[in-house]
Amino acid sequence: MNDNRRSPLFNEERSAAIGELLANVAQDGTPENRHFQNTKGKRILLAGVAVALVATGGAIVMQLPVTDKSSIDCFARAELHGNQFPGTTVVLGEGTKVGEPSTQRNAIPIEDALAACRAVWANHGLDPNAPDGRTPPNLRDGSSSSPIPNPLTVCVLSDGRAAVIPGDENVCGALGLALKTDTAP
Repeated sequence: MNDNRRSPLFNEERSAAIGELLANVAQDGTPENRHFQNTKGKRILLAGVAVALVATGGAIVMQLPVTDKSSIDCFARAELHGNQFPGTTVVLGEGTKVGEPSTQRNAIPIEDALAACRAVWANHGLDPNAPDGRTPPNLRDGSSSSPIPNPLTVCVLSDGRAAVIPGDENVCGALGLALKTDTAP
C-alpha cells in the first residue's frame, strides 16, 4: 500500500475551487463567463467556416502567374492524375534571341495560352471521349470549324506552365491547381 503523506490531487480545498470556477462560468457577467462566451463564439465561427469549406468542396481559389511560357497543356477534359492528363502539350518551336549565337536554341514563348488551345480545339485536335484526350491524326480537321468548349479556363501547373482546361474558374481548384492571374507579381 502506498502511503503518500503529500496532499492528494483532489482535496477539499481544490474541489471547492473547481466548484467555484464552474459556478462563475455559469453566472452571467463574471469574467469567467465572458471568457467562456467569447471562446464559444469563436468555436461557433470556426465551425461555420468549416461547414462553408465542406459545402464548397474545400476549394480555395489560389491565383498565380504563368512563369514558364515554353509550352502549355491543353486538356480535353477536367482530369489530372499526377502529371498525366487527357490532352496534348503545345510547343511553338525554338528560335534564337537577338545577340545570341545561332546555335543557341530557346523555346518561343506562348503569350496567349487560351488562344493556342482554342486553335487546337477548333482543328479537332482534342476529343474528350478519347482515353488520352487526343483526336487520332486521320480524324483531325484543319478547317478550324470544330466546336470549342465554353468556358475554357487557364490554370497554372506546379512547374509554372499554363494548362487550359474545359470548365469555369473552379476547375483549377478542383484539380489542385492555381487559377492564372492576369499580371505577374
